[in-house]
Amino acid sequence: MKNYLLALSMLLFAASCSNTPKNKIEGTDAQAVATEQGAALTADLQASSIHWKGSKPGGDHYGTIGIKSGKVFVSADNLASGWFIIDMNAIVNQDLTDKKMNEMLVNHLKSADFFDIAQYPQSRFDITKIEPAATGDTVTHYVNGNLKIKDVTKNIRFGAKITKEGDTYKAVTVPFTIDRTQWNVKYGSKTLFAELKDGIINDNIELQITIIAKPEKAETN
Repeated sequence: MKNYLLALSMLLFAASCSNTPKNKIEGTDAQAVATEQGAALTADLQASSIHWKGSKPGGDHYGTIGIKSGKVFVSADNLASGWFIIDMNAIVNQDLTDKKMNEMLVNHLKSADFFDIAQYPQSRFDITKIEPAATGDTVTHYVNGNLKIKDVTKNIRFGAKITKEGDTYKAVTVPFTIDRTQWNVKYGSKTLFAELKDGIINDNIELQITIIAKPEKAETN
């Protein structure tokens, strides 16, 4: 057991994939949520995804978090507003092949040390504004929205490529990085606990979100 606990301490969830975080975003005060108007589309939960990547000295870890539900609203063929709910019980690690180590890591992420899913089983993102970007292959829009994790809501802004095929809309964000301590996820933070030295966990976490939304199918008798 001691060996597993020692190994686990070296594999704890982190927050950035490198010393230079990708597209670092500073959370700011929450903003008014965009009005839900226009045609409503429902998130395809099987096709939509949130990918995370984190690190501490000595290694990276990565995986996914499940999306529980979501809707977007289209006005004049453009995404105008929307929201999605994140299922914090559906945290998955994809890099640890040892089953026991994988389970220990995921269970620690779910514990009160990190996301405390017993008290906060869901996180949420609400769009506050979508702005067109200069024409490009990677970023077509900038999305502003309120991200709620645990008991904290912060507004963030990131680039995304939004495309339409038939009646289906797809939004893929660029990889972006947030500081987990802004959302009260403080375990092992070098910023807050300098005495940890080699036991630190980086404050940054890299995310990439894909949302695919379609009209709901009409029920038939």
